[in-house]
Amino acid sequence: MITTTEVVDFVRETAPPPAALDRAVAELGRFRQAARRGSDTASVRALKQVAVRPSSLLWAAWIDGAAAAAVPDRPAWVAVCAAANALAADDAAAAEAIAIGEVVADRIRADLGDAHNESGWSVQATAGAIGAAAAAGRALGLEVGHLHHLVGICATQATGLAAAAETDTGPVQIGKAAANAVEAALLSRNGFTSAAQPLEGRRGLFALMSTFSGAEEQDTEKARPARLGEGWLAMG
Repeated sequence: MITTTEVVDFVRETAPPPAALDRAVAELGRFRQAARRGSDTASVRALKQVAVRPSSLLWAAWIDGAAAAAVPDRPAWVAVCAAANALAADDAAAAEAIAIGEVVADRIRADLGDAHNESGWSVQATAGAIGAAAAAGRALGLEVGHLHHLVGICATQATGLAAAAETDTGPVQIGKAAANAVEAALLSRNGFTSAAQPLEGRRGLFALMSTFSGAEEQDTEKARPARLGEGWLAMG
């Protein structure tokens, strides 16, 4: 399973290849279109009614994320796109953050395994939260220590029920994952701390949200890239 340090190093050091950036640009466009289409759905109207500061970065990520999650033809990882869209300085930086965040979200989903879904978790709101953390950290250019705590703050808030998917709560919990990532990024940048091993620790995300047996874990390890972003090599 991936470690928190590996995620942090990937966010800090990796340059997405051109093909990955092209895909991320398309995902950003798809996100914005979906957010516009979903902006008048019942769940989003209700969310806007209770928003304390709708124009703030946190609420913008929550509202736009919920709106995009409420309609079809949305990005693969809505929370990742919403966090990047809220925090990035420009579209190029947003695309780079999305490219990074989606790889992290894909890997967290793989490491959580099928048991995570079968237990009733919403992977878009759990793995999506960690991917959104990666996107937020990349968008803000956070230092290593701040990134580590950002992942930890998001890991402790990673939640969402698959049972809610067809209700108003479904899109709202995905938007909340994006909002949590934005909030966590700003908190960590200002010195807020979290667990030392929030992903791989004995009481971390994987230990609590996955029920891998040793054999299942070995089989899954063989099937996935050894390093984050290794799948990009085929993209050139």
